[in-house]
Amino acid sequence: MRPHTRDGISLTYLFLAGVLMSTAPAFAQQTPEEAAGGGQLVRKEEKPINLCAGCISTLFSEGSKGGITPYGRIELDGIYSSRNTNPLDPSQFNGYATAAGRANNRSSTLNPRYSVFGIRGDRTDGVHSLAGVVEADFYGQTDNAGNLPPRLRLAYLKYSPNNNKTSITIGQDWNPIMGLLPDLIDFSIMGYGGNLWNRLPQVTLRHKFDDHWEGLLTAMRFERGLSQCCGQVQVRPNTVIAGGGPTNVTAFNDPVQVPYFGTRLAYNGTGSLKGTMLAANVAYRYYRSAPVPANPAFQSGKDINSYVIGLEGVHQITPRLKFMGELAWGQALGVEWFRFNQELNLVNGNSVRTLTGWAQLSYAYSRDYTFLAGWGFDNPLNSDLKGSITVQNSNVQYLDNQRTFLTAIHPIWADFYTGFEWTHLWTSWAGPSPNQSYQADQFMLSAWYNF
Repeated sequence: MRPHTRDGISLTYLFLAGVLMSTAPAFAQQTPEEAAGGGQLVRKEEKPINLCAGCISTLFSEGSKGGITPYGRIELDGIYSSRNTNPLDPSQFNGYATAAGRANNRSSTLNPRYSVFGIRGDRTDGVHSLAGVVEADFYGQTDNAGNLPPRLRLAYLKYSPNNNKTSITIGQDWNPIMGLLPDLIDFSIMGYGGNLWNRLPQVTLRHKFDDHWEGLLTAMRFERGLSQCCGQVQVRPNTVIAGGGPTNVTAFNDPVQVPYFGTRLAYNGTGSLKGTMLAANVAYRYYRSAPVPANPAFQSGKDINSYVIGLEGVHQITPRLKFMGELAWGQALGVEWFRFNQELNLVNGNSVRTLTGWAQLSYAYSRDYTFLAGWGFDNPLNSDLKGSITVQNSNVQYLDNQRTFLTAIHPIWADFYTGFEWTHLWTSWAGPSPNQSYQADQFMLSAWYNF
């Protein structure tokens, strides 16, 4: 056995020697890049194969520093409603307030849905900066308290080549148009009550001209377009039966729609006007509404011009007292602005025009207490809603929706807070009867920990 083994080893050596001799010219012609590791040559190929994005990250991160920061909020809201205070999103029970509904049912709940978890990554070399954020909460499409699935809130990257003088945001972020938000505790943040907001997929370019002026350009759109409600199942037909309508009634087969294109120009005060901000906003998009087989008014769809023109303002009246608010006029404003089913007349398919606004005073009484008071309204043009809805489902579109709120916030220790909020809602619903105005109250006692 041993002579046979020695013969095998000898043959192996001869084979390896032949391979090395045949490849010696190639090794002699190696470039410094290949000799250093070989990977650089692959990156220079015009059509790399199976090259993952992370494989080249080290080429661009040299000389920069960064880190990963987890953050979030743990919150529990105790909520009592004097009647139906969330008719515009009934799947959420009374998780937050939207309007005063027709149903006179009192209710209470403990709600942990507004707990948030996020991760932020930052990297900079002193001039360039890059940030990425992914954030989720638990306001999914379910009202099962034992099963609250996470829901994506934010997922964006923000890059600046010049110390944040200019930046571009790509991904899902807060609405950059009419982006000022009130400070109340309620999750709806005055949605349907004067505040136009949402978190949208977008590409937004921001630029600071000087210490006072800054502007932005954006293209943004909700993941889906029109709401599925009240017979207007949004479909794009794939086949048409002779003498009939479209056969495809899949709600997710949404019509192709362009995004909103918008701009914002803001003035920020300095010196004696520090804390003062005034901004003008404009956004517009055109789309063809989807045909709806069940509604003759939508059989062929309609041309929709959707737009918003608005102002935002903040003023520091005294070191402890601050005013902030918005005022806007728009047409066909729907899901992009947290106004589900409010964009079109549900009978004739025409655009609905509306005037919205809100105002808030915040008073920092001491380090232990901050008080808020505010009022907001969403007032569609009544003639645009004529005949839009029936009594049976009148908790869908309103002629006028107003709310006031009073809030008190008290820090307990470190980043642990508690707050109390009273919200009063007054809503006049669209429908054939003139007496569809209702009032409701919601009371919230909340505790949250920011980390």
